[in-house]
Amino acid sequence: MKRLLWTGIPALLLLAAACRSNDLGSGANTVDREFAKPAPEVWKASVKSVEAMDLKVSSDLHDRFGGELVANRASGEEVRVWVRSLDQKRSQVSVRVEPGDRPLAHLLQERIAEKLGLGEARSGLLGGNSTEGCYPMDLGTAMTTARRTLRSLQVTITDHESHAEWAKIDGRMQDSTPVRIRIDKVDEEKLNVTFIAGNEKSEDNKAFATRMKEEFETLTHVKGSSD
Repeated sequence: MKRLLWTGIPALLLLAAACRSNDLGSGANTVDREFAKPAPEVWKASVKSVEAMDLKVSSDLHDRFGGELVANRASGEEVRVWVRSLDQKRSQVSVRVEPGDRPLAHLLQERIAEKLGLGEARSGLLGGNSTEGCYPMDLGTAMTTARRTLRSLQVTITDHESHAEWAKIDGRMQDSTPVRIRIDKVDEEKLNVTFIAGNEKSEDNKAFATRMKEEFETLTHVKGSSD
């Protein structure tokens, strides 16, 4: 009898997905992300993230292909996390916070990414791949171009920060790999722009950092110098 109940879970999950397709899916109040991680790993990260945010789990239905996690905030609003396996190495996560709290849904997605080891992009010896260049432009123009660069490369912008002497824009590639464009003022007429992909070295990250720089230069019609 136990074996029959277990084998029926995937069917239950499919039925639940069909019933709630208008609610979760890719609706205006649902935040979707893909992760280059298998579903069981993503599920564990989702549960840990929900618990870390002090949300009370009320329902947990899952198998090796994903599942649905339902939790509640202290105020009673419902939080739904749906994990779906895309293949052996990729999964999709959908998060919806009633009554349409997208900022909290984004925050939960970021927590899940962190638990999966996909925190912010960072450069340096133990960080991701990076490339840089100097450009004769002002900070505002560089920020606008950086945003256009990420959108052109289908990167989801997750955060930005701007100051008098520097600025940065963070984003995530389609598989949730973190990227960053960091802008530092050299003097009143020159900026140093660093393009960072990932938080560990890889050929894919190296290639994407180069793509960001090339797209930035295409949009500005300026070739960055190395000094």
